[in-house]
Amino acid sequence: MIIYLCLVLIFVLWLNYEINKTNRLENKNREKFWEKEARANKTRKTDISDLDYITIPVDKLPTDDHSDPAIKSYRDTIVSHSNKKILNLSGFSNTDLKLKYGAANLGLLSEYDNNFIIMVTNLNKWAERLYNIGYPDEAAAVLETAVECRSDTHKTYELLARIYSEQGMKDKIASLIVKIGSVPVRDKESLLKKISKYNT
Repeated sequence: MIIYLCLVLIFVLWLNYEINKTNRLENKNREKFWEKEARANKTRKTDISDLDYITIPVDKLPTDDHSDPAIKSYRDTIVSHSNKKILNLSGFSNTDLKLKYGAANLGLLSEYDNNFIIMVTNLNKWAERLYNIGYPDEAAAVLETAVECRSDTHKTYELLARIYSEQGMKDKIASLIVKIGSVPVRDKESLLKKISKYNT
């Protein structure tokens, strides 16, 4: 009985220590975050005109009129975004952006990042629709444009590799694998494995 009580007491003491340690770490991290946020909010506005903006090469896209309403919608969205500023800022938190470019630029940078999301989403949907209704060449053109615009959408690369494979273009699959190495795609190893199966 005494041994049991001692074990319970030891467990309670250990648990209390772990809880206190976790609380201390959380408080420390919270303090660091708010200190960083305070610095970010005081950061002066910097010039963002020379950032690595993405330009949509509309001339490489199959923009001819199409009877399919979904394709028209995706095309029109992309064309309307071709004259907007586009940035992929997925690797940055709002605090990071404010620290680097100034709090006053956060609204614009968020807008440019949202333009990127709209771009990659619509290019991928456009290509998928073209492919599914029997236009693989046009789908490939849209997907290649997405790759040129440094899309981070896995499905874009997977479908393009599939089209290349179906058309016997193994050399293009190899080139696509190389390109993936230079784009900021999450879970890149998983994507490369999926693409590689088309190159066997």
